[in-house]
Amino acid sequence: MVRGKVHLKKIENPVHRRVTFSKRKAGLLKKATELSVLCEAEIGLIIFSPTGKLFEYANPSMNRVMGKYEKNCSSIGDVIELPDNIETLHLELENLQKRTTHLEKTYKHMIGEDLGLLTFKDLQRLEKRISLGTRKIHSRKKKMSLEHARSIKMKAKSLTLENGNLFKMVEEGRCRACHLNIDIMEGVDNNWETDAATQQILHQTNLNLTLS
Repeated sequence: MVRGKVHLKKIENPVHRRVTFSKRKAGLLKKATELSVLCEAEIGLIIFSPTGKLFEYANPSMNRVMGKYEKNCSSIGDVIELPDNIETLHLELENLQKRTTHLEKTYKHMIGEDLGLLTFKDLQRLEKRISLGTRKIHSRKKKMSLEHARSIKMKAKSLTLENGNLFKMVEEGRCRACHLNIDIMEGVDNNWETDAATQQILHQTNLNLTLS
């Protein structure tokens, strides 16, 4: 048969507490003796009873064990001391564990799990919380959609303006090209007229020389 987990707590009955202390002390001293004999371990055990009575066991001697203890402590630094508020820290840890457990249960309830132990009122409260959360989610989603649409509209407007500027630049380039072609054609015509006049003068000059 598997033994259940034993939860240790203070024995309230003083008679039972003294009897338990005597039995556990004897067992602890016996274990210390066995450990020192079987393993040649140097052991120093100090016990104070609830009334302040001292019990000790040492092998080979308490002075030798304490001397080695102090030597080792001085070589590795000061012994780590527990904070004075250790009980408060334990309580805070227990509260955090309880809160974590509560949050885990709440999360499971929110996703529709472990609902078997909830009462009708619990289910109503849960439904109300989920409904409120759903409305907040829809509101946030709608706001984000509007912001996204506004951003797309601004980008489209910017692209339209940019395309208009590019079209204007292309048209200006075409106009400059047309004017350049016209200037070139006019230059060709002027050159042709100049050449014709020059040829006519030369012809007249040659004719005059022949007649003379």
